Amino acid sequence: MSTIAHRVYDDRTPLTLDRSDLPSRPDHETVLLVSPTHFAVRYRINPYMGGRVVPGRALDQWMNVRRAYERYANRVRIVDPDEIWPASDGAVPDVPVSLLPDLVFAANLAVPTADGGGVVLAQMATDERAGEPQHFQRWALDDGYEVESLSTTAAFEGTGDAIWHPGRRLLWGGYGVRTERAAYDELAALLDTPVVTLELSDPHYYHLDVCFAPLTEDTALIVPEAFTAAGRARIDALFDRVIEVPEHEATGGLACNCHCVDDDHVLLASGNPETERRLQAAGFTPVPLDTGEFQKAGGSVCCLSLLLG
Repeated sequence: MSTIAHRVYDDRTPLTLDRSDLPSRPDHETVLLVSPTHFAVRYRINPYMGGRVVPGRALDQWMNVRRAYERYANRVRIVDPDEIWPASDGAVPDVPVSLLPDLVFAANLAVPTADGGGVVLAQMATDERAGEPQHFQRWALDDGYEVESLSTTAAFEGTGDAIWHPGRRLLWGGYGVRTERAAYDELAALLDTPVVTLELSDPHYYHLDVCFAPLTEDTALIVPEAFTAAGRARIDALFDRVIEVPEHEATGGLACNCHCVDDDHVLLASGNPETERRLQAAGFTPVPLDTGEFQKAGGSVCCLSLLLG
């Protein structure tokens, strides 16, 4: 590990990694979900945002996502935003949870350490979401997780952009729309891992998790239009099999914002028949879930979940 630890492989750095040489990493077996207590669309920070959220329908859809995780995942943890406000220690966060409608998108709050016993907090790129990590920090500390923060001021939006390679000590890092490239230099050191960065430029792919979903150690689901030629070459080099999501299902149905829970079942937004067909042809079992209310804010299954140890 010593020859590759802490190294960031970007477009200027030759990719000298071989997946088989990377140390193994235990799966993150806990899925954290945040209740949609205050979810709404109150601003526009990505091209998908718009429309009025129907609270009862959103809760029903979130409950179905929760039930799917409870069926296929090892452990599911639920955070009720109102239970972490006000702080148990008397501290008053800068922004109350009632003013953070996107707190439901747990993926953006942090990235877990390789073993899942700690987290590195996000530093949101937008003012609208800047108060969210502070609330998650308190929950994580109370629950016994080690919590780190970046010393750099670079924007970093958690596992929306920083995604662990299944089973291997390797982090994929999206940058260019929300997260800044500079964040990965420090993340590589904090997480003791090499990082392969992927440049994003289209605002429709504002996070890596809307265009890149590692399903297993050797298979990834991607939206090819989201990546540069160099980025696509890096993906092809480190996965044996790459399944492509049709662009109309990626932008029209957030088909790639999915999660392969157990190397078999893929939880994804319903209404994406071609993506489902391609997953089935590759031997996976699609589990379609209606996430239409959350798509009004630009998120689906993967955005709603954060993996921890």
